[in-house]
Amino acid sequence: CLPCLWVTALVAAMACAAGTFAGPVPEGVWGGQQGNLTVYGDSAMLDLPCAAGRIQAPIVTASDGTFDLAGLYAIQAGPVQPGGPTWQPARFEGSRTGDTITLTILVSDSLSVGPLRFHRGTIGTFPRCV
Repeated sequence: CLPCLWVTALVAAMACAAGTFAGPVPEGVWGGQQGNLTVYGDSAMLDLPCAAGRIQAPIVTASDGTFDLAGLYAIQAGPVQPGGPTWQPARFEGSRTGDTITLTILVSDSLSVGPLRFHRGTIGTFPRCV
């Protein structure tokens, strides 16, 4: 059906024009002034000035460029406890548009971090907590 093909092509063109990508997020460092998100094929690590995050699954975006994954979050400020930081369950909600990922971390009903922005191929430099 010719109209069906035209609509499909139009939707695909709009998605490309908007810069959204469906599928696995490319591996590597996505960085910025707020930290670094290192994406692996099966997981991701988040390095922030005063915290860290772990996503223990591949980051795969939906057709609108969004993702929502479970993971772990730890505050890394002040004295570190023996055995390392205390990891808490968290949700990592984000979107990819072109070479930019925007991410919000939901740690609890009363604590969220973000939105954070990361750019593909950039290694972020940022101050550390003491």
